[in-house]
Amino acid sequence: MDRNWSVRGYKDGDEHQINNLFNSVYEKSRSMEYWNWEFKSNPNGSKMLVAVDNDKIVGHLGALHREIKIGQDRKLASIEVDGMIHPDYRRQGMFVALGKRLLSESEKEGFYILYGFPNEKALPGHRKMNCTELFTPPVMVRPVNFKNISCHMFSNRFLCFLTEKFSRFAFRMIFRVKSPKIEDNLIIKKVSEVDYRFDKFWEKACLSYPIILNRGSRNLDWRYLKCPEQHYTIFAAEKKEKVLAIVVVRTLEKFDLKHGIVMDLLALPNHENALQSVLSRAMEHLEKKKVDLVACLIPKWSTYTKVLRRCGFIKYPRRLNPKEEPFIIYPISKDLNLDFVKDPKNWFITWGDTDVV
Repeated sequence: MDRNWSVRGYKDGDEHQINNLFNSVYEKSRSMEYWNWEFKSNPNGSKMLVAVDNDKIVGHLGALHREIKIGQDRKLASIEVDGMIHPDYRRQGMFVALGKRLLSESEKEGFYILYGFPNEKALPGHRKMNCTELFTPPVMVRPVNFKNISCHMFSNRFLCFLTEKFSRFAFRMIFRVKSPKIEDNLIIKKVSEVDYRFDKFWEKACLSYPIILNRGSRNLDWRYLKCPEQHYTIFAAEKKEKVLAIVVVRTLEKFDLKHGIVMDLLALPNHENALQSVLSRAMEHLEKKKVDLVACLIPKWSTYTKVLRRCGFIKYPRRLNPKEEPFIIYPISKDLNLDFVKDPKNWFITWGDTDVV
């Protein structure tokens, strides 16, 4: 088929066609308010490329910019988002053309890494561009409503009944989950505003991980408190006005179950007990929301997996979550230590680093 389209950068006024294309391709109803928050209000900036046929936008690939700590250095990174092609223009190399243009321009603009979590449809295009597939972040889950979970897994009522009773008994016998003892002077509270104390917290907490995306006050405020269509709740553990740990949660309906989602969790070094305390408080909040289970995406080598296990989290059964999306990177700067950035164990990733939850 003849190629009747070309790739160019975003221009003011493109946003309406871009958002209409998004809603058509992904069968969503994203508002312009949400689009403006995601791309225009991002404190680190964003980039958008479009494929056009005359004046019609038929393809799009965006990038949301983030600061990233790599070793001791602070660099620029971007997550690839909203890759989409109009159905009439697929199988023409458009996605790869957009991706190569994005990589080329990002390198010229001083970005060090592009990353993403492509679905099964987008992954072949990324492989054509020689992405590095680091790992598939595992999901841990804490069951709450055993009956609903069992009936979701088995349509047979008898199997559902047996599974519910057995899993409830096994969970209680194996985990014996107890609320942690709160340290003296430790305060657990919801956060409605993030201030300079969260920047101090971030500067110390980031030392626990060789590679981690910025979680300072500007990013927390934009990502969680300013989001117009999704409600996130931030909990913090504080002692003498000092932030020791944070947990961010939300709820959503997925696979016919009501999920509580742990979007983010982070603690100062050697303060995992404070993290467990704030996580337990967040769990109580989600249980009051009548969730069926609580899920958390976390690298298996993170020290926080021990905290999650103490709170009753186990590996997410594939039967409940059949889709897996790998974490990929494009190390585009020549100044990068490739062995360092390609070592999965150097990375800390949560759902908060994605754009889909």
